[in-house]
Amino acid sequence: MLVPIEEARSLIEKMPFQAARVTELTPYQAIGKVVAEDVRAIVDTPSRDVSAMDGYAFRYDDLLKYGALRIVGELFPKSVSPPSLNEGEAYYVTTGSPIPLGADTVARVEYTKVENGLLRVNGPISRGKDVRKRGEDVKSGDLLIARGTFLTPYHIPILEQQKIKSLKVFDVNFCVFGNGDEILPWGETGEGIPDSISPFFLKLLERFGKVKYQGVARDSLDDVKKLLSKCLVYDYVISIGGSSVGEKDFVKRATSEMGHLIFEGVSTNVIKRGGLGEIFGKPVLILPGQIISAITVFHEHGLHVLSRMTGVELREYVRAKLGFRIDVDHKMDSVYLVKLDGGDAYPLRWGVGLYSELGKASGFTILKRGLTYKQGDEVIVQRFI
Repeated sequence: MLVPIEEARSLIEKMPFQAARVTELTPYQAIGKVVAEDVRAIVDTPSRDVSAMDGYAFRYDDLLKYGALRIVGELFPKSVSPPSLNEGEAYYVTTGSPIPLGADTVARVEYTKVENGLLRVNGPISRGKDVRKRGEDVKSGDLLIARGTFLTPYHIPILEQQKIKSLKVFDVNFCVFGNGDEILPWGETGEGIPDSISPFFLKLLERFGKVKYQGVARDSLDDVKKLLSKCLVYDYVISIGGSSVGEKDFVKRATSEMGHLIFEGVSTNVIKRGGLGEIFGKPVLILPGQIISAITVFHEHGLHVLSRMTGVELREYVRAKLGFRIDVDHKMDSVYLVKLDGGDAYPLRWGVGLYSELGKASGFTILKRGLTYKQGDEVIVQRFI
């Protein structure tokens, strides 16, 4: 029996899925993973007042008072203990150098003139000019990376600068298998239809932990149960294909006999045959064998389950304006892939097996049956991760 999508979401919310484990990795190893704990700054950045430019550091009031200042030394980034500044003095500083204690302003080299050891400023200057104050970028204790963030290479410089050598990420172990006598397991050569969906999930799921591919179950209840049993040593089971109502579709039956089928599908086109079950407390996500259906079911139900397991909302929704008119002349609500461009969402071709549309899609929206949506109408888009 198909249930309304709101009921499926409610059922997922009520399930007591086990909490996701975490592991500790170096920042470099953690790229692409989901951060499991807030990362906070250890030290101020910069750690002291420094010059933002090559130039001369001095006290602004001294420049107003004397007009010309005595150059008494030089400072460089490696300088450890900056000296105290006496009245009427200036120091040459390079970019990143500590400024002398008591200085509050830096004049850029190109705006200065030096004669007989005296500094004159002949360009734009103001109090505090070109001085980076301690903690201006980051203060100790500041939140650097929030829990639930997908770590990217752009995070690495701040982690290295802060000398943060490890961080915690989620570590869910997945087991993935396909279904069907006609399906050739991924990585194998020979006759048959290539398992073209599993490799997508094998790579995508690495963001959340480790993934084991168990191959393809043949069209028999016993073989499906055999692969399900092998998968139950992992945290999260994902089956692809064999989710419909045909005589050779055994996954839901096997899940029901071995555990509990939470729902067999939803009354929404494209994702209607995607089901969810649990065996010994392990979620079993049952994906259709069509590419668009499989990916959108994962984002609708599978990410919801992962969000429950991690305690972090991993789904991302945006509001957008429909790029053109669309009539939903289907018997039930329908999923549409969309391409986001600025604040507009442009529906792509509708169907469950359109491989060519995936590279264009930013996410999907669900539109109500029997309605006409005009260009400019607001829709909710769930982004693909």
